[in-house]
Amino acid sequence: MAEQASLVLKSTDDMRPVGEAIINGTPVPAMISTAAVDTAVLNKKTLDRLGIPVRTSQGTMFPEDPRNVTGAHIVRDVSYAVLDDFSFGPARKRDVMFTVEDFMDDTYGVRIGAGSLLHMDLEIALDAGYIKFFKPKGCFREHLAYWDPQAVAVRTQWDVLKRDPRILFTAHIGGKNVSALLSTATPQSYIPKAAAERLGLNPSSPGAVREAPLPGHGPDQPVWKVPVSSMLIGELEVRDLDLRLMDLPYSGEILVLGADFLQRYRVYVAMSQNQVYFSPIRTPRTVRRGSVEVIAAPVP
Repeated sequence: MAEQASLVLKSTDDMRPVGEAIINGTPVPAMISTAAVDTAVLNKKTLDRLGIPVRTSQGTMFPEDPRNVTGAHIVRDVSYAVLDDFSFGPARKRDVMFTVEDFMDDTYGVRIGAGSLLHMDLEIALDAGYIKFFKPKGCFREHLAYWDPQAVAVRTQWDVLKRDPRILFTAHIGGKNVSALLSTATPQSYIPKAAAERLGLNPSSPGAVREAPLPGHGPDQPVWKVPVSSMLIGELEVRDLDLRLMDLPYSGEILVLGADFLQRYRVYVAMSQNQVYFSPIRTPRTVRRGSVEVIAAPVP
């Protein structure tokens, strides 16, 4: 299996996994986000507190960029920082440049995306509080979910031009197909409202409950929690899953399976085989929770 690294995780109150990265010798909390396109994005507030300069230049985001949801050329100011040293999991880089954003959540110093997480095989075990990285050798036809011989494997789809490092797979709801992806940093699984209607899910579905709008959205954009009694992923039947239906412009037809799903299923993303293995968690563990220390602001 050639295990490369194992990273201990904590869970926030809403079940998002937090690991640790090292920025110029200082440990910082790292949000693990398999649905983020980037390799890593740094929090401007954290860099300010560490005394690391942030620079700005003008850049163009092209329509084929997976982060560009508008489908048009966008010219914008881009903030970035150059780090003397950065490490996360099995990777360590020197004199490396990363994009910088002003995070709404000041708790995390860096967001680690699919560009870092999915460059090799990845085991996601939120129930046990870890992720592991592997580089299997000579295992193309082997069953790689080593902890469960009965784990279900499904084929994945990916961007052949490698513009988008995330992987997709097919789920079935109400006898209809929908593309799905895994999102460790999303507390609740959701689907765009327009895509949900094609699958027979809407605010009038049995058991649907209206919830508060997302932060930053107006009251005319509510969220609906809709129970799904059965969903198929290959030969795996997922029962009693709650999906949030949202009005999300430019979001396409993608079902996002979040931390609520990943607390119920251990996953092995086999990049080496173009497959994902799903294994039901039959004996739930106590979720490892803990406070996340924020880098202190510099003394004036």
